[in-house]
This record gives sequence, structure tokens and C-alpha cells, in this order.
Amino acid sequence: MNQCFATVVGDILGRTVRAEIFELLRRNGIQASEISSRFDNVVEVLTITFGEGAHVLVFKTVTELYKEYSQRAGFTFGESLRDQVILLRERVATDLLKPSNDPSTDDSIHTMSPKPHE
Repeated sequence: MNQCFATVVGDILGRTVRAEIFELLRRNGIQASEISSRFDNVVEVLTITFGEGAHVLVFKTVTELYKEYSQRAGFTFGESLRDQVILLRERVATDLLKPSNDPSTDDSIHTMSPKPHE
């Protein structure tokens, strides 16, 4: 998310304004490396500074994040973006935590006879 945010802000507002936004976040105690873990705080700082216009940056950042994970961003501008980030995190976690050789999906395990105890 850190890179997505930096890319979106740079693409929409330019490098100079991006540097100023990162400085604004830093003055509010948010380092560039903390954007993903403190995104709610980032949104709050941006909203205080830019008003509802900050929603454009947040929407584009979340959309970019979905593209990073090759997911379709099937949400609209007015939907809760926080919920969309949570949903994406759950999808990514589920995909990463479920190993491809999960024995519960392997049919051969059900056809093997158990070994007798010696």
C-alpha cells in the first residue's frame, strides 16, 4: 500500500506535492513506511487538510492496491474504502495461508489404507 499511495499521489498531484504530503504525514507522526499499517490515520490527516477531496486520493490508492494483487476493484466511489481494504487483506491472507498441497483437498489421502500399528 505504501508504494500504491506514493504512486497515486505523484500521478495525480506531481512529485513536489507528493513530497509535501509525505512531509505533512511525517509532521503528524506517520512515516512513509507506516502508511499501510496506519492508513486510517493517513486518511484522517488528508481529510483534515484537503477536506472531502482527500477521498479521491484514498479511492485511487485502494483501486491501485487491488490492481497490485490482480483483483477486480468491484466497488464504487461512495462505498466504504476501509471495508474494501479489509476485504482485500482477508483475500490475500486466505490465499497465502492455504497451501497448495493442503491434505484436505487431496483425494489420494482418502484412498490410502491406514498403516497397522506395530
